[in-house]
Amino acid sequence: MAYVKIKDNDKLIRDINSKAILNTDRAGLEQYYAKRAVAKQQQQEQYETKKKIAQLEQDMSEIKDLLKQIAMARKS
Repeated sequence: MAYVKIKDNDKLIRDINSKAILNTDRAGLEQYYAKRAVAKQQQQEQYETKKKIAQLEQDMSEIKDLLKQIAMARKS
């Protein structure tokens, strides 16, 4: 395969056979992967936090209902 450097950008080359422009910036690619991994981790943490909050809300609702039942039983 033959490549030609792109004028005004040393990180891009053109494949002569397919006319595709290719990025040769490995450091930029690694940075992209790192940012993507961090974003995915944050998204997972947010999902887990929402799930825990929903469970806490459900538990609190059940506790409230039980307290109401206890109060009604004492009135009788």
